[in-house]
Amino acid sequence: MSPPDAGETFVRLALAIDQHFPGYVDAYFGPQALSHAARQRGKVPLAELAAQTQELAASVASDESLARRRREWMHGEIAAMQTTLSLLAGEALEILAEVRGLYGVTPAWVEEATFEEAHRALEAVLPGGGPVAERALAFRQRLRVSLERIRPAFDRLHEDLRRRTLAYFPLPHEETCDLACVRDKPWLAYNTYKGCGRSRIDFNLDWPMHLHQLPEILAHEAYPGHHTEMAIKEERLVQGEGWLEQAIVLINSPACLVSEGMAMNALEVIAGPKEVAAYYADLLDAAGLPGQEASRVADFVRAGRPLERVSDNQILLLHGEKVPEDEVVAYGVRYALTPEDEQRKLLRFYQEPLSRSYGFNYTIGRDLVERYLAAAPDRKAAFAALLSEPMTPRQLDLVAEP
Repeated sequence: MSPPDAGETFVRLALAIDQHFPGYVDAYFGPQALSHAARQRGKVPLAELAAQTQELAASVASDESLARRRREWMHGEIAAMQTTLSLLAGEALEILAEVRGLYGVTPAWVEEATFEEAHRALEAVLPGGGPVAERALAFRQRLRVSLERIRPAFDRLHEDLRRRTLAYFPLPHEETCDLACVRDKPWLAYNTYKGCGRSRIDFNLDWPMHLHQLPEILAHEAYPGHHTEMAIKEERLVQGEGWLEQAIVLINSPACLVSEGMAMNALEVIAGPKEVAAYYADLLDAAGLPGQEASRVADFVRAGRPLERVSDNQILLLHGEKVPEDEVVAYGVRYALTPEDEQRKLLRFYQEPLSRSYGFNYTIGRDLVERYLAAAPDRKAAFAALLSEPMTPRQLDLVAEP
């Protein structure tokens, strides 16, 4: 009997780590016999897993039969596994070292002047007078919607994003993406990829849903974001190339940073400003609001985008500086211009073991993929490569370097 290949060994190790750290495997759509064996075996000692991971790292590094792009991708993922095993064993890593080990990038403090400049831009966009924080909260409250009320427009948006994605990218036949509602989760929306081109997107009803978020959320989670990426990579890499490691998604790894960066850029890849404004207008009409407000909504989204980086500083404050929770919440209220109840929900996300450093994937990932796409002569072709090939943050950074 021949020994298992690197892909199978990688999958077995990831499934074994998940026994210690439930949720570590975000999705698995490979042979069910491997997941069954992991459950049957239970918790393998962490020291044994660490030794096996080290052996796999050495084997992959020296195996010239593996395609270079495959070897480089696995190198980063295995390094992230080793960091996770160190954390599970009780090693106290400083937050910057944790992020480097898990995602292959190093976050930096964002100067508050960046947020203050965004506040000034919002002052020029938001109606009314008074402090910009009050005006931003009032505007967002006006855009708060019930999915049930606007469901026909929501479904039209979903179908149009799918139509545009099919026009540009090679989605497999018979792929499907179902939508559902849940409660008591630390996130706003989540894609669960089930394999065979099937996904389910859950929307958390405990979070306030705002009309201006809907196009980006659907593009992020479905078309041409996470669902599209997983469906194409399953067909191209797992079924086509036999690369079994692509059939498993680890929640704390460089692949997540690239994937979230892709999803954060997904809407702008397939829809220009006019198309996005048309989405806003349709959603506004469905919510009983003036459709002509669409341009103001677009300006609001664009002016407020730098405020996404407030979360970077909050994670550094919480886990690096050990600042009290109330102060972290107050920082978010002041600079992100969102209410305290939403900030406390975000704090819950930052405190979950699986997601304490995950927020950097959205912000650093967005910037990294945005620079990569900007450096390409054809943005859609560059995005298609991301959908089809295993790429690392370092590889994207090299392409984006001037």
